Amino acid sequence: KIRAKKQPWFSSSSSYTKTMNNSNGRSYDPAISRIRTTTGVQYRSATSTQRALEELKRKRLETQEKRRAMSILALLFVVAVTVHFAGGSWSGLLGMKNTSKAGVNDATLRGSRDKVYGETKDLGYGGERAGGLPAVQPEGGASTTGGGTSEQAYGEPNYEYKIPPPAEKTYDAEREFLLPLRHFADVSDPNRASDTAYFFHVPRAGGSTMKEIIGKCLTLVQSSDVGVRDGHGTDPVLAVLEVGSSKYVNVDTTTIPGIQRAVDLGLSNSGLANVVISSYFHESAALFDLTHQGRAFLLLRDPIVRATSMYWHRIKEVGDLDLTTTIEDYAQGNGIENNWMCRFLANRMTGELTKDDLEQAKAILKDKFLIGFLDDLEESVYRIMKFNGWTFSEDETQKMRQEDCIKDLSVEEGGSNVNPHEYEIPKRGSQAHALISWQTQFDTKLYGYARELFESQTKEWGTKERKKALKKEKKKKAGGR
Repeated sequence: KIRAKKQPWFSSSSSYTKTMNNSNGRSYDPAISRIRTTTGVQYRSATSTQRALEELKRKRLETQEKRRAMSILALLFVVAVTVHFAGGSWSGLLGMKNTSKAGVNDATLRGSRDKVYGETKDLGYGGERAGGLPAVQPEGGASTTGGGTSEQAYGEPNYEYKIPPPAEKTYDAEREFLLPLRHFADVSDPNRASDTAYFFHVPRAGGSTMKEIIGKCLTLVQSSDVGVRDGHGTDPVLAVLEVGSSKYVNVDTTTIPGIQRAVDLGLSNSGLANVVISSYFHESAALFDLTHQGRAFLLLRDPIVRATSMYWHRIKEVGDLDLTTTIEDYAQGNGIENNWMCRFLANRMTGELTKDDLEQAKAILKDKFLIGFLDDLEESVYRIMKFNGWTFSEDETQKMRQEDCIKDLSVEEGGSNVNPHEYEIPKRGSQAHALISWQTQFDTKLYGYARELFESQTKEWGTKERKKALKKEKKKKAGGR
């Protein structure tokens, strides 16, 4: 008998497979598709290699499809974000509450992206969101709602924030001169809808042009001297009158008796005036109270240039100076104003001014005023608009007319403030220049300080273009050190 060959002790019966011999001394194991040689070396068969290549090809195609799908998803995400950011806000996309943009409506703060000024600002007053309301927009005119712009104008949702009611300001002994002015809001205070803009009119410093911009371009209601014409100064109640292309309340806030009448009739409580205009800053404080505060701004002009303009204005137009009065005679005390700005701010109308008076005027200017300049009028107007929450009309055609109106009045030869008579500014070193410089020495220092304030206020109220220019200038100065 032929006995079967015994398996080696290390072979497993479960894995043992019959092999087929070939003429080359090789054996083929069909279970594992390998060719074995008698030397123990194993080779893959042709079918096994083909299957491996097909598997690699399949995995490569799957990887390519995954990458293509991820690229498409990424592109769709970028498109969705771009469309959403252009028409809404990140908070809507991410499902998050927007708690940083703020403005004002009634006793609340409204948030928006300011298209004109190019920056969304967190006012940081905290509070609880109370829902969005559209800004109040007078027909065909600028918005008189405080602190921000509307969703309709700039395409961002409005969020309301309840802010604490205004509290009475207290001052230490060194700053108690500010106590009578406590109902003028500080520049840093939030803008409330109950606040009223206050234009401190410095004579021959662009005041007439500014009033024309307020009434003609922005169609806001003014309180000045125009509303009492034609016998309306004795009206028993307040009313808004249309005079020419502008609107006025029937009170005169350019005189002290007129201010008292406006107080008696409750001008600030009525909400009829968008802007109160006066040169009597301290007397005007009586117009406002804790819940109806004034937001002050002014335009300034170089004191020597302003004094020269006043001289020619009085000679040629007012006629209260003798034609034989020279500018040197005028500067020696024959009609010239002595440090007008410092006196009216510090409320020192008589006597010699001191350094303390100047420091008080500086403190008032810093705390209470948004600064503007006649020689930078267009920039100043946009700052004043932002400070008071005024916006252009929602109608694009009307908006373009308002912008063109401001540009036309802001140019050097435009506006109603231009002196129609040509004159020269006294040159440095001349007697006239020396005399005017002496009469305006405190105003000149105050004017220089106002320039510093104007630059510091750029971060808060300046236009986008001015902010970029200021940043570039600072980098240039830093690089030159």
